[in-house]
Amino acid sequence: MKIVIPARKNSKGLPFKNRKLLDFTLGGIPKKYLENTFISTDDEVIKEKCKNICNIHNRSEDNSRDETSTLSLVKEIKEDLCFTSEEKIVMLYLTYPERSFEEVEKAYNFFIEKDLQSLLCKKQLKISPFLCMYDLGQGKGEQIIKHDLYRRQDYKKCFEISHYICIFKAGEIQKLNNNMYNSDTFFYEIEDRIDVDDKQDLERFIKNVKN
Repeated sequence: MKIVIPARKNSKGLPFKNRKLLDFTLGGIPKKYLENTFISTDDEVIKEKCKNICNIHNRSEDNSRDETSTLSLVKEIKEDLCFTSEEKIVMLYLTYPERSFEEVEKAYNFFIEKDLQSLLCKKQLKISPFLCMYDLGQGKGEQIIKHDLYRRQDYKKCFEISHYICIFKAGEIQKLNNNMYNSDTFFYEIEDRIDVDDKQDLERFIKNVKN
């Protein structure tokens, strides 16, 4: 198992978000896994903090932009670190500070047991996309899913994808889309978790910890 943690320097929603969240993920990884843990960052502060704890991947400028996809970064990491096609990569986004490593190990063991090529998480939707509309402006809307159903029980079951835990074989990377899944991906069910994207999310997480 190779653990990869993306940690870009800045964030529009919450400035220096990854600096604030790093300890919640890195601090939970057992010592025996740290020699195979790689922080991919362009942030000198994070590099300094991690240099005696785990490995550092120097994220390129091209893959440190706001518009850069995670897939592009993962391709760079695979090439730079010379991962073999059968190498299992566990990617842990820092934006899920509630995640425990026990959950990671459970998902990884499931990945191995089922001989999967890629795994992403899923969680229950709070509202069905059958009830959602594109906002066309001026009080007009267009169905996201074209249908004429009126009974909720007739709506197809849907779920929301989550990058809470992301696992894939290195050889599968070329087959994944920018959201890190494809038609063969297994979606592993989790409970709803805070995904820290802004100050309000962070405050909500801290409040939960204190309680």
